[in-house]
Amino acid sequence: MPPKKKTKLTRPQAAAAADEEADPAVVEQLDDNVIAIIFGCFPPEDTMRMRCVCKKWREAAKTTIVPMADFGVNSVVKYNAMRVMTTALPNLQQITICRLGNGHKYSDGEDPDEEMATAFAHFTTHDINIISNFRKPHRLNIDGAFMNGRYPTLFNFPLLEKLRISLCCNFKW
Repeated sequence: MPPKKKTKLTRPQAAAAADEEADPAVVEQLDDNVIAIIFGCFPPEDTMRMRCVCKKWREAAKTTIVPMADFGVNSVVKYNAMRVMTTALPNLQQITICRLGNGHKYSDGEDPDEEMATAFAHFTTHDINIISNFRKPHRLNIDGAFMNGRYPTLFNFPLLEKLRISLCCNFKW
């Protein structure tokens, strides 16, 4: 018997057929770990959007191992996003910290250069130590960020494979 020829569906018919096939109960039966593995296939921005769907997905996002997509912090908006991501996606693996823009700096570290601290005291300060809330960074890049002093929290990641620091003139070891 020859196979039946498929009829071409119009857009409304295709949408209706897709709705009939999608069973929300199947998605709800997935284990949190399975959802976390699925989330790991997406870039961090998409996972942040998906975690807003429901409480189960929000909890799954917290255990997701985020792929080696580089999340760059190069503006105050991205810094605020990083603050949220420290709790929403704590398993981010690659972070790049850059200059935040005019009038902004990261908090002074231990033993800062007093002259530089005074000269830039009027800048809005942002806490660099929040990156210690990430659990599994493998790569950390610090590129041109205004930093003054020592920052021991930057070296306290057991899984860190690569640390690159460039163009940070007041950074102390």
